[in-house]
Amino acid sequence: MCPPNEPRKKRKPPFSRSRATNENWALMDWLNERRQARGLSMRAVAEAMGYVNASRVSEYLNHKIVPGPDIVRRLALAIGVSPIEALWLGGHYEAVFGYFNKLYRLGWAWMHEDHVHLNSDSGACFFLEHWSPDVPDDLSGVPPKYAHRYHDASVYNLVHRFRSVPLPIPMACAFLLAIGLFNRRGDVLRPTTRELIRALSVIAAKIVPTAEFAKTPDDVQYAWPFKEAQRVLPRRFPDRGTRLAIVSEYVQSWCDVICSGYAQYARVALYEQGGFVGEPERNNYWVEDLWEWQVADPVILDEFRSHLSDAGLIH
Repeated sequence: MCPPNEPRKKRKPPFSRSRATNENWALMDWLNERRQARGLSMRAVAEAMGYVNASRVSEYLNHKIVPGPDIVRRLALAIGVSPIEALWLGGHYEAVFGYFNKLYRLGWAWMHEDHVHLNSDSGACFFLEHWSPDVPDDLSGVPPKYAHRYHDASVYNLVHRFRSVPLPIPMACAFLLAIGLFNRRGDVLRPTTRELIRALSVIAAKIVPTAEFAKTPDDVQYAWPFKEAQRVLPRRFPDRGTRLAIVSEYVQSWCDVICSGYAQYARVALYEQGGFVGEPERNNYWVEDLWEWQVADPVILDEFRSHLSDAGLIH
């Protein structure tokens, strides 16, 4: 009991719709809608997660308990949606960064196996030994032997193709998801991009487990932009939109540092208009409107599915 002169402390409610949990509230509603659309009972989801009854799943989906990133991932898998999309919707960006990093490292493992070098501008670099015995005049593409493991992204100007930037499929998935989910202020997505990213996130989630066993060179470390972004996430002074805009800048920087050529392709392919600001000149600032003079090959999901199926990663 409280002393006579001390006011009784109010008990905190078991959950709250404050700013800290708004994203989780919307996420649980979204997962529940997806569960109902698929005709799954609470018990079926609970069994897929390894629970003996449906009470805990009901508490998650009915906002009685706020789940952490690992539970969100397991809920998404049990319901049959992409954990990457679920984690992003719930604001668990650190976990999404983990997926990006695993896809990136898996792509590096493929290049290491194929003895392919990664250029920070032009992507995967194939040599004469990769083309033998038939060496074409143009070596900018992907040799037929490796076509099932690399996405050959082409960018065109007003006259012809001026750039080909190949990347291993897992790394290409990471780039497209990063630039599609974490767009900058001023970037306008194409009408088809949201559905494309949703489908691509399902594909990416299926190949991520393979990354746990991938052998990656020890010097492949480019996680520093994510670490800087994670320092911004706990802050509550900027609103969510401002924090997400800052985080998106770090995510886009991650793509640019690894391969600026493919990052540029992804922006042109996924955005209808972009807020990309060019390099500042002395006493002058200019904006490079890539969308006025560049056109990119569209992202064909069937190509990704076919390549990953040939590689034995999805069925």
